Amino acid sequence: MSNPLILLIVDYFKHTKLLMRKFIAVLLLITFLSPLPNSTAATSSTLSFNAEVWADNWFALYVNGKKVGEDSVPITTEKSFNSSKIKFTATYPFTIGIIAKDYTANSSGLEYIGTSRQQIGDGGIIIQIREISSGKVVAYSSKDWKVLVVNKAPVNADCVKSKNPTVDCKYINTPIPNGWATTAYKDSTWKSASEYSKVAVGVKEGYFDYTWTSGSSIVWSTNLKLDNTILLRKIITSGR
Repeated sequence: MSNPLILLIVDYFKHTKLLMRKFIAVLLLITFLSPLPNSTAATSSTLSFNAEVWADNWFALYVNGKKVGEDSVPITTEKSFNSSKIKFTATYPFTIGIIAKDYTANSSGLEYIGTSRQQIGDGGIIIQIREISSGKVVAYSSKDWKVLVVNKAPVNADCVKSKNPTVDCKYINTPIPNGWATTAYKDSTWKSASEYSKVAVGVKEGYFDYTWTSGSSIVWSTNLKLDNTILLRKIITSGR
């Protein structure tokens, strides 16, 4: 092996073999780190959405536990039937949470207290969520949403004509659970939302600002009148 030419050839092949090993290692690393077509990474991009909402009387909207907007008209406003559009960003899947409230003058659960119109009011809410880029409606309120009642009043509906309703009318408050609007929260004990017709709710101005997609419904708990504050939840797994 003292021949210089032979030594040069052997050294060349050793060097080439080392380069090939490095090349293969780099190639394997790139392949491992690159996402495969149709993989989870390909579907987890952040998208922009519009939530189109009509409520009797007020709501606040949460996405994955974070508040992203609320009705622009305060709950203290009687006869508030406006529509709202709230923009947010999210990746699939994401969780929608809603606090919805019917107007009540006080803890009695009544409205127009002290007038000839003193009565028990009713609630109702409808929502649809639209991908801004595609214009597609990817979610809407229906009976497959979950609902929890956190304020019921009056429990004794016969107090409706009372001259002292804050004393005579009784109520039940249920604490709002921690993390109720997050994806991790377990809502297995919640009830299914109830669907109501436009006539039952008595829709007014604002409701007609949007063309509601087929299948969307006005929802609430099982009692439109006595249940004044409710929580609604729905996990949106992907675009429809």
